Amino acid sequence: MVVALHSQSKKIKCWKCSQETTSLIFCDRCHSIQDYRVGTSISHYEVLNLPETLIIDENKLRHQFYELSKKLHPDRFVNENHPAPQYALRWTTALNRAYQTLKNREERTQYLVEKYLGASPQAAKAAIPTDLAEAYFEVQDLLSEGHTEPLLKFRSEIENQMEESQARWNELAQMFDQGPNKIQAAESLRKHENREKYIRSMLSDIERKVTS
Repeated sequence: MVVALHSQSKKIKCWKCSQETTSLIFCDRCHSIQDYRVGTSISHYEVLNLPETLIIDENKLRHQFYELSKKLHPDRFVNENHPAPQYALRWTTALNRAYQTLKNREERTQYLVEKYLGASPQAAKAAIPTDLAEAYFEVQDLLSEGHTEPLLKFRSEIENQMEESQARWNELAQMFDQGPNKIQAAESLRKHENREKYIRSMLSDIERKVTS
């Protein structure tokens, strides 16, 4: 099956045939592989030829990855003239990085949040959300005291919070995908991810304690 490769609006000159092409990976005239152009704004979504959405069809993502992996594998270019083998290696690296990011919900969310809001050291160190603070510190106290039975009760409550958080993510993701204001949606997602980070941390701490 032929994979349709995303085209850029900006034309570039093919290194091999010297003709202008808008194709992202292969020249649409001579079909030679093009340079990945490290440092440009090619997104993970463009690499995988997918629309920029938080809610992803995982089967399609996996299919695109495997199809492109076959087309771009460096072994297919070992007999090609320089710089084709080097370009294939760059694209394979970019493809693997894109797939590893987009297949993971948390990493995919962070990737798009940072695209629209920029990286934020403050966000990484954000304070515990007010509504979680009491539970968070109580869990830490119980962990230090070694009381397993109360932790089991907390685990059930926090698992429920995680389910609610995941449902909320779906709502926010739809707002991001369908709404016109990406900045506002990204800000809501950043706050949500910070809150869920603490829920996940509590669950992980409890799990290690009760199974040790």
